[in-house]
Amino acid sequence: MDFYERLRQLCGEQNTTVTKMLHEVGLSSANTGYWKKGQLPKGDALLKISDYLHVSIDLLLTGKILSDLNEDEIRLVEIYRSVPEKAQYKVLCDFENACQKEIEKLKRK
Repeated sequence: MDFYERLRQLCGEQNTTVTKMLHEVGLSSANTGYWKKGQLPKGDALLKISDYLHVSIDLLLTGKILSDLNEDEIRLVEIYRSVPEKAQYKVLCDFENACQKEIEKLKRK
């Protein structure tokens, strides 16, 4: 998958379009023509896009989530990102509480 297709997919996962996202970050939608031809955005554009979509530049460029994560950690990130943004904080808190309970159980053994 190339950069533009990955960008479209990421925008879709966040219920937006590439055009809307570009408008909201102050970039021209004319950029999409270059990206469709295989060119990559410049650094400042990548930063704006990654901030808006809450993803790493690594993910935008390569489709990989932080290469130093193992498969389980990647799965956790994917699950978290699949949750609607409004519910992510609750999921994070619930996960943190569950982890603390497991740690306490292990300490008692």
